[in-house]
Amino acid sequence: MLSNKNINYAVSFINPEEIISSLGIRPGMRIAHFGCGTGFFTFPTAKIVGEEGGVYAFDILAEKIETVMSRAKLDGLFNISAKRANLEKTGGAGLPDESVDWVFMVNMLYENTNKQEVMAEAERVLKPGGKILLIDWDDSNQSIGPEMNRRVSKDELISIIGKNKLAVEKKIKVSNFHFGWIISK
Repeated sequence: MLSNKNINYAVSFINPEEIISSLGIRPGMRIAHFGCGTGFFTFPTAKIVGEEGGVYAFDILAEKIETVMSRAKLDGLFNISAKRANLEKTGGAGLPDESVDWVFMVNMLYENTNKQEVMAEAERVLKPGGKILLIDWDDSNQSIGPEMNRRVSKDELISIIGKNKLAVEKKIKVSNFHFGWIISK
């Protein structure tokens, strides 16, 4: 007789609120959300950091920035600043050096050609002791997501992280289709 008690059929997707609540984000913090898209992580973070804090939302696509700003206005979240930016260029975020507590990079590195420069920009804007939340497509599950040749290998990421004087602090479970790392400066 076959036993199914050791088989897990549950499928999990990224839950921003759950992930953010595990990070120790506090009121007053400053967060840079690289590749913000429509604000999947921007809005729950803005609610936590409150009026004393702020979220800087960056994306290369103008329509994503317009969406974030419209929703921020509708939701009364005036601590969100959204800006179109090329994060593959030094200074692309337009933020001062060492000005944020966290940088979020969620499902965005796989879309960038110059991943080294994106990571360097994140390191530049992070305060000493600051952290990066890196979530991207895992290469172990091909059922959804971008083609395998577009995904970032973990070995390549380790090399990029090391070149920027950063370190993987811990790995976090984020979904069946992604990996998550907390990277520290």
